[in-house]
Amino acid sequence: MSIPRRRRWFHPAIVGAVIAAVATVVAAAIPVALELTRDTGSRGGAPLVQGTPSAVQPQPTAPAATTGLSPSQVPDASGPSASQAGEAEVRSLTEMPEVDDFDGSEQEPRLVAGEQRETVLVASPCWLNDNFTATFVVSRQYAVLEATVGMADDSAKALPLRFTVLADRKAVFATTLGLGKTRAVRVDISDATQVSLRLSTTSVNQCHGDGIGVWIAPRVRR
Repeated sequence: MSIPRRRRWFHPAIVGAVIAAVATVVAAAIPVALELTRDTGSRGGAPLVQGTPSAVQPQPTAPAATTGLSPSQVPDASGPSASQAGEAEVRSLTEMPEVDDFDGSEQEPRLVAGEQRETVLVASPCWLNDNFTATFVVSRQYAVLEATVGMADDSAKALPLRFTVLADRKAVFATTLGLGKTRAVRVDISDATQVSLRLSTTSVNQCHGDGIGVWIAPRVRR
């Protein structure tokens, strides 16, 4: 019986082929290694891997400057301006510029229909001059005139008086009222440059001191 022969792997031809293949691989790898080394040295850090984007971290947005106010305290830029806020919505008519120094009217407290009224414009007309008119400049800055009218309780005669509101000399409200009564007045004056309060008699038997007319709290409103 013959013993099989062991296969020899280290044949000279095979060994030479393996050595040639390894040499080829090493020769191809050396330039790549040198290129990577130069790239690393020029950038001062690790080379970027081709095909993998560098991670760019988003920079946080700088916070807006604060003034120590809470959000509810920060003024609204869309709100009214400071000049608008400073203008009164309601003003006493007697605080407005007057044209004729009230034309005989006075400002003094009076008892009207049993109630003491502090803010009033008082006049006592006579049939000889027919009426007293107080005129004020409003310059189309207000929308409404408001007041209450009546006769002072200490009027000598109970004959009624006539109350008229004029806007630029045109009558826009009129009423006749006697003792013990009052009436509210509300008139559109949005187009008026001047407003007048007129007080007239209704009888030739009335003269100064007989009937005392009262404009209670006349005021203009925006």
